[in-house]
Amino acid sequence: MNEPQSLEFSLDGKVAGKPISATKGVPFSKFLEYNEEVRSFVQGSDRKSVLHDLEVQVEEGSYLLRLLIPVGLFGSLLSDAAKVAAGDLSGVDESRVRVVRKWQSRAKMDESLVYGLRSPSGAFAPVVINAKSEFSAVERIKWLPVERYLIGEIMDWGGAQAVNVHIRPRNSKEVLIVAATPDQILAQPDNLVYRKAVVHVKAKRHPHTGELDDYRLLAIRPYQPEVPEARLAALFEKGSKAWAAVPDAAAWVEELRGGTHG
Repeated sequence: MNEPQSLEFSLDGKVAGKPISATKGVPFSKFLEYNEEVRSFVQGSDRKSVLHDLEVQVEEGSYLLRLLIPVGLFGSLLSDAAKVAAGDLSGVDESRVRVVRKWQSRAKMDESLVYGLRSPSGAFAPVVINAKSEFSAVERIKWLPVERYLIGEIMDWGGAQAVNVHIRPRNSKEVLIVAATPDQILAQPDNLVYRKAVVHVKAKRHPHTGELDDYRLLAIRPYQPEVPEARLAALFEKGSKAWAAVPDAAAWVEELRGGTHG
């Protein structure tokens, strides 16, 4: 199907007590406002010059715009218009959602206003936006994958059917359940139940609230906060070398602070 498809946008109602009519008169501000919103709905979020190929016909019957839509653009318009007709704005282009919300808000403030969108070929059910229409949008949030290190007490692990690790993070009363595999538990040389451990997990993070969910085990090891003696000795040696060229460390630090020494 290569022939352009038509869509009809209509505006019915009254402005300042006078009926809106394509031939008898449309208030200039309303004319500009409505035409701009029809443009936004048709173009959607596409910033290309897709409107250059459109033809517009103005028809009587309140104020009706008939647009001849190129086939390449009609696909997304058809899909979004069908969703709007069903009262569901989920997945509809954001620019089109904004237009629908504006029309709905105005219709609720002025019950004489009725916005319409239809396909003469019957490609989707007619859209009628008036004071009684309602639209919903199911929020579809994409949780983000993250990795975290949890330090806390292992309260339980294993399971006959669902294998997991129960950890109560330090400074928290909540016990988190981390999904695991039998091999991950069997690979632990020691029983860490009721002992502190470092649990490396991957999880899903809510992009707005920061909430974490769907914890899955990557690795687990005993919690050993003590720094090994060899590591301490290496740090002391490194520090000594760094300060070797400073004859009086205390005086140097005091000078940096802007004070006096002596």
